Amino acid sequence: MTVLSYTSKTMSHKAVQEAFKKLKEKTNLYLKPEEKAKLREAVHFGAFAHEKQIRKSGEPYITHPITVATILAELRVDIDTLIAGVLHDTIEDTGFEYADIAKHFNVDVANLVEAVTKLDKLKFRNLKEAQAETFVKMLFAMADDIRVIIIKLSDRLHNMRTIKAMSASGQRRISRETLDVYAPIAERIGLKAIQHELEDHAFKALHPNQYKHIYDASRKIAGNRQKAVEKIRKNIEKALLESGMLVDVTGRQKTPYSTYKKIKTKQVDIEEVHDLFGVRIVVKELNQCYLALGIIHNLYPPNENGFKDYIAVPKQNGYQSLHSVVTGPYGMKLEVQIRTEEMDQLSEAGVAAHWMYKHKDAQQIPSLTKARSWLNSLLKIQKDSGSSLEFYENLKGDLGTDEIYVFTPKGDIVQLPSKSCVLDFAFAIHSAVGAHAESAVVNGDPATLSQVLDTGDAVSIKTAKGLTVNAEWLRVVVTSKARTAIRKELKDIKDEDALILGHRMLDRALDTFGYSFEKLDPRAIKRVLKHYQLNSMDDLLKSFAFGQLLPSIAARKLMPLMKQRKLDKDYQPKESLTIDGTEGSIVNYPNCCLPLPGDEITGYLSPAKGVVIHRSGCINLAETLKGAPERKVYCSWSVNTSGNFKTSLQVDVINRTGVLANLASVIAEEDVNIVTIDQTDRDSGFSQLLFTVEVSSKRDVIGLMDQLHGHPEVVKVKRVYHEKNH
Repeated sequence: MTVLSYTSKTMSHKAVQEAFKKLKEKTNLYLKPEEKAKLREAVHFGAFAHEKQIRKSGEPYITHPITVATILAELRVDIDTLIAGVLHDTIEDTGFEYADIAKHFNVDVANLVEAVTKLDKLKFRNLKEAQAETFVKMLFAMADDIRVIIIKLSDRLHNMRTIKAMSASGQRRISRETLDVYAPIAERIGLKAIQHELEDHAFKALHPNQYKHIYDASRKIAGNRQKAVEKIRKNIEKALLESGMLVDVTGRQKTPYSTYKKIKTKQVDIEEVHDLFGVRIVVKELNQCYLALGIIHNLYPPNENGFKDYIAVPKQNGYQSLHSVVTGPYGMKLEVQIRTEEMDQLSEAGVAAHWMYKHKDAQQIPSLTKARSWLNSLLKIQKDSGSSLEFYENLKGDLGTDEIYVFTPKGDIVQLPSKSCVLDFAFAIHSAVGAHAESAVVNGDPATLSQVLDTGDAVSIKTAKGLTVNAEWLRVVVTSKARTAIRKELKDIKDEDALILGHRMLDRALDTFGYSFEKLDPRAIKRVLKHYQLNSMDDLLKSFAFGQLLPSIAARKLMPLMKQRKLDKDYQPKESLTIDGTEGSIVNYPNCCLPLPGDEITGYLSPAKGVVIHRSGCINLAETLKGAPERKVYCSWSVNTSGNFKTSLQVDVINRTGVLANLASVIAEEDVNIVTIDQTDRDSGFSQLLFTVEVSSKRDVIGLMDQLHGHPEVVKVKRVYHEKNH
């Protein structure tokens, strides 16, 4: 490109020179000499184009696009993005057009500038509609080239830095829009530094008193805790360096807006915000993250439930880091973040950190792919909206993570509430798909039916004809459609199961009286149904299984009157109910004792839950039967019991890195499904793990316990019960 002969008096203005100096300082760090020349030419071009324009602050307008380019340079974007940042308002606000920019620079720059242009020549009925239309256009531009949103966010950031020059109403409107839309978008694509600065400027403009209160309180607390935080930082740095790791350990403080959100959501005072101050550790290699975590936990005890592994399970925007809340001197709690240099760069610069727009294989970069999937899903929704304004209002809720958008194998989008799982998706496709769901694949990887989904996930459901719904599903689904469909299926199944079980219960009751179901007289049946105000024998049989009527009493009434008179008045039959695992949802196994085939069992006819099977020695069972001994059911396991039953194992272990994963692997090798895992850290480097697993018999769990006991880091294994907790 030849040097263009633009002359502009504005370039001699002190504010312009100062802005240009900052841009050069940022870009000199990574641009090549020929790229620096191109950027300098773009600045002269922009200064000439905006020659007569003045900002509300009184400075030449060109200071704004130069500063936007400086913000972009901090993200180390490519030269075309920098030039587009300098020229982003030229098509909208000056006499230059797309063709001029394409001619003097290139088509790529011209496309970016055109896409970033805030408003075109369309006429809008009001300001709110114009704002909505702008946002919709921005989304379309983003889907084609995500650099557009990076420029737009940088533009918005500089506008927020200088927002005081606007009227009070203008400040409120722009700040509200920034919090509703732009900051969440910055978060979604990983531009964390920009997100936080946007939030704080907007928060300060919208709620100046609350901002001042939090800012002043944070400074006061910082003054009190500064020495303690610095001491912890130095201790951690020393311990990590002594272990042979090259690390960067810095102190960090929560931003005012993040603090404000925490105070509101947790309903706590600022003194109770445990991550108000923290320490960030940047290491060289991935495995050093976990080594550093172990060293830090030896220095300062971790808080229960205060650990999050975003390395193994990254956030939706690609963010990776280990977070652990520890207790320092004087009982002070603070958050430690551990990450690699690459993770740290991604944390601050998001998708820009990948230089994705310079690579031909940009489409394969995971964080970019996820961001693009999200944008494409929004665009499809936009097509179904009645207007841009309607879409904009709906979108603000989505950006607040109230909704997620998930893809079917064909690329169709399914809208679900936040925290929806695979089962919610399956029932959203069709009730039959949900009812017969066997397994799933999410983003190409096998997934459980309870896996929580994120916007942009691609989900495929595998169904099987013989499968039916499970009552446990009601605990994991969040959509009303899934919940309603599951309840309907369960009722149909429960009625059928209750009929079969009720028949068995009555058979056994009659048998103890020396009578049988086949001998029942129709007139006796009619008399008993009238007595109980029931319509059919099916209703009577189901009432036994549901615990509404006692089969021993009904059996006595069903026999001929002469035979009834011969029975001892106080005789209570001890019919034994055989449990074989096929009873379905009508038989319940409570969490208090979690009985297994092989345990001695006793049943209780619960009016609320039907037949409840306990271990015979269960304390809860004994207490329940005190008030209703007639509801006791003598039970035994069938020789051919089938199915899976839950039990809990408490495993005391030496707390070492990877021990949980190793034990989970041992359990998986035994072909045992893990339902839940809870971890409680003890003093002196020991932890207590509680595994809830599914096994087919007591024999299986004994074998599993033997395998776990053989693990070198396991101190003790025992089967545990939760009696007293119904």
